[in-house]
Amino acid sequence: MSDQIMQNVEETSVEYESRVEIGSSLPFLAVFKREFLLYFRSPIAYGIAFAILFFLSMLFNGYLAQANGQFPADSTYIPNLLTFLTFLIAPLLTMRLLAEETREGTLEVMMTLPMGDFQLVFGKFLAAWGFYTVLLVVSVVYHLLLLTVGNPDLGAAFGAYFGAWLYGGAVLAVTMIWSAITEDQIVSAFLGAATVLVLYLAEIAASWIANNSATSLLADFVRELGLQAHYDATMARGIIRAEDILYFIFMIIGALFITTRIVETRRWRA
Repeated sequence: MSDQIMQNVEETSVEYESRVEIGSSLPFLAVFKREFLLYFRSPIAYGIAFAILFFLSMLFNGYLAQANGQFPADSTYIPNLLTFLTFLIAPLLTMRLLAEETREGTLEVMMTLPMGDFQLVFGKFLAAWGFYTVLLVVSVVYHLLLLTVGNPDLGAAFGAYFGAWLYGGAVLAVTMIWSAITEDQIVSAFLGAATVLVLYLAEIAASWIANNSATSLLADFVRELGLQAHYDATMARGIIRAEDILYFIFMIIGALFITTRIVETRRWRA
C-alpha cells in the first residue's frame, strides 16, 4: 500500500510539474486542465452525470404529460430542479478535490511546485465549476424541446439558467471547504450536503424567526444569507439584480479564501 502511495505521489509530481511548466504564466490553468480532464476519465463523474440527466428526463417527461398541451410552458422548470439538486451534485463533484490529495500525500507535493495555494484551490474549483457548466449546458436541450411544444419565456429562461450557473459556482465553492478540512471523501460529501441544505432552507428559518421574534432584523439577515432569496425570488423569475450577482460572487470569493487558508495551514504543518 505504501509503495502504491509513493508511486501515486511521484506520478502526480511529474504530471503537475510538466503542466505547470507549460502554463507557467498562469499555473492555475495547469491545475484546471488536469482536474477537468480527470472528470471525463472518472466513471464516478459519468455516473453522476447520467443519474442527474436521467432524473431530470423523468421529471421533465412527467411535467409534459401532466401539462397535456396546456401551456405556456415553464421555461425555468429544469434550472430550478438543477439548483435544488446541487446539494447532491456539488458535494459529489468536490469531495475528492483536496481530500484525496491529502489522503494520498500528494497535496504536500503540489505545495512544492511554483504556484501559490490560491492558484491550486482556484484551479480545482474552476474544474468542478466547468464540469457543472457542462451539465447545465446539456440540460438546455429540455428548453429546446419546450420550444417545439410551447412558447416559453426566453427572458425568464436566460435569468434562470444564468442564476443556476452562479448558484452552482457558489455551492461548489462552499463544499470545497469540507474537502480541504477532512481527508475522508464520504465525510466531506456529507458535511457539504448538510451545509448546502442549511443555506437552502434559510428562507424557511427566516420566516420562523419573523413569526417568533419582536424584531425583523435577524430574520432579514438570515434570509439574505440564504441561497433562495437570491435565486428563487428573482433570477428564477427572469429578474437579474446586481445584488444577487454580487451575493454569489462574494460567496465564491469568501469560500475560496477560507479553503486557501485551510490549505496554507497544512503547508505550515508540513
